Amino acid sequence: LGRRLIHSHHIIAQSKRKAVVELADQYNLGGYSKIGWPGVIVIEGEESDCMAYVDEIRSMRWQHLAVRGEEQLAVRDQDELEQTRVLPSKMQE
Repeated sequence: LGRRLIHSHHIIAQSKRKAVVELADQYNLGGYSKIGWPGVIVIEGEESDCMAYVDEIRSMRWQHLAVRGEEQLAVRDQDELEQTRVLPSKMQE
């Protein structure tokens, strides 16, 4: 299980707001995104999916974007991963 806290100068553009949510769905990640100044994205899911999500988000044009926190927890299987989640299973804005 992986978690990331991503900080941005801002998340205002409708295209970025949409991409943040759609990419999370694509990678089966849950969490929250806070729009405005500053912008904050918190994701949770399989570690490999978290890494891929961060790579794709970084490829967009941002004034500033940084991973400010990360956590990895060892889980045995998908069932344990789902039980260990503390954030919503779908991205919420």
